Amino acid sequence: MKKTNFTLENKTTYVVSGYMRTGTSMMMKALETGGLEAVRSDKRDKMNDRFGDKDYKPNPNGFYEIERMRKVRQDDFMEKQKGKLIKVMFNDVLNLPIRNYKIVFMLRNKEEVRQSFEAFFQRKFPTVKYNELMKYIIEHLENRKDIQLVVLSYRDVIDNPNKEFQKLKDDDWKIDVEECVSVVKPELCRFRLENLTIGI
Repeated sequence: MKKTNFTLENKTTYVVSGYMRTGTSMMMKALETGGLEAVRSDKRDKMNDRFGDKDYKPNPNGFYEIERMRKVRQDDFMEKQKGKLIKVMFNDVLNLPIRNYKIVFMLRNKEEVRQSFEAFFQRKFPTVKYNELMKYIIEHLENRKDIQLVVLSYRDVIDNPNKEFQKLKDDDWKIDVEECVSVVKPELCRFRLENLTIGI
């Protein structure tokens, strides 16, 4: 079947995606602060209370997840998100209905992800081939003609946010780079490979 040719004249839906604990919520907050209208669910933000305590909030700025992720597979729901910013987790991003998308996909070192995941959820990290899975997803997103994809590393965003947000600006994301950068808090990156005991 011949694919439709998409252009920037079609109203773009902005998407942040990635595996859990890869900085997707931080990216959502930054892009919202930088000028995009974000979609979120207060019910999902209550996970800070469920998994945190008075001294620790897993995602201080909220999780920016919609209440039921399967909605992203529905044409009528996604039609309403045109022009907005929405977080779509890795296991649903391949199911987006045909639209015009700009997607930033977040990556992070597997060991950092694993230890952050286990500290957050208090359970074992799923047995997944993380690197292979991320490569598979990225390749499929790159092959869709309705998607303009930028892949960023969480640690690169933490360590050099001006450079990384400028990449999005250069790809025609409608953002104020300085406002995005103001949200990045390196001290909230608690699991850094150089400080971890591997395999604990």
